Amino acid sequence: MNTPMQPSSNGNTASQRMILCLRVLVVIECFGLGGRYLFSSFETESDVYGWLYFDCRWSESFAQSIDNGGALMTLLAGGLLCLSGLLLPRPPNESPRLKIARRLDQAAALWIAIWMLTIAAAHMMRAAVFAELSLAEHAVRYAAPLAFAICVGTDRKVADRGVGSAMSSQPARARFAVLMLTVAATFTFAAHGYKAYQCYAPFTDLILLSDMQWTGTGCTQATAENILVVIGIADIIVALALLILRSRSAAFYMIVWGFVTAASRMTALGIEAWPETLIRVANGGVPLAILTYWITIPKAIPLTTLPPRPPHDAANHANSPA
Repeated sequence: MNTPMQPSSNGNTASQRMILCLRVLVVIECFGLGGRYLFSSFETESDVYGWLYFDCRWSESFAQSIDNGGALMTLLAGGLLCLSGLLLPRPPNESPRLKIARRLDQAAALWIAIWMLTIAAAHMMRAAVFAELSLAEHAVRYAAPLAFAICVGTDRKVADRGVGSAMSSQPARARFAVLMLTVAATFTFAAHGYKAYQCYAPFTDLILLSDMQWTGTGCTQATAENILVVIGIADIIVALALLILRSRSAAFYMIVWGFVTAASRMTALGIEAWPETLIRVANGGVPLAILTYWITIPKAIPLTTLPPRPPHDAANHANSPA
């Protein structure tokens, strides 16, 4: 007779799959950031440099050093997450060495989240158009490493307890991380949707340049703007559906469209724009992590479906002193 899988086992499996998904997308995001600010043909300074140099009046060399140092540390942190994921698979019983590696993973992910948030905040202070949307627009970029840091610190002993329903037996940190990722994806898609609805000029250019490079349909600016209005409405609707309805269909749409919009930087600007694509991988990667968790986790088991207690256990329970 087949033994049904314990809810706690499925809860752990869901958490581990989400952690793997987050690890991969955060590593890719870090490599994209390194390419964008350090070593690609599209290399440029981040808004952190602009804020320190132009707004705070710090010396150019010092502002440049902080900007490059932050990008380099983020790239190294991403490399650490990549190596630890490849070389240190999680065994059934954790050793002290694995606990240390897990703490290093947490520290690296927290730094990545801090630097991504710093860039978003600096962009909010420096941007000329839609500056107020910067934190929401970049939400998945700093929420992904933060969620990873939260999940990777889950106490295995707590996570493996098989008590209560499937929902109560899931690691609490994983449930909180999924909620945070859901809110972040909602903010990012809603912000992008609003900008698309307002026919944000760089979005229009992406459509026109991609058409010029690949399809050659002769798309006009008016047509591109009409397309953007439809895209904007769709993005806002699926963002609300993800947050309010926990819709898996909305998450799937976000996965596909998030990766498509990230790739549009290369379809419009050429392969040299690969850092612009990689740094936006969280647009589709965060919904992928959410959907992976939702699909893997089992539904709560109603009490009426629980197997009956064996007769001898019931007799022992009845005869036990009150």
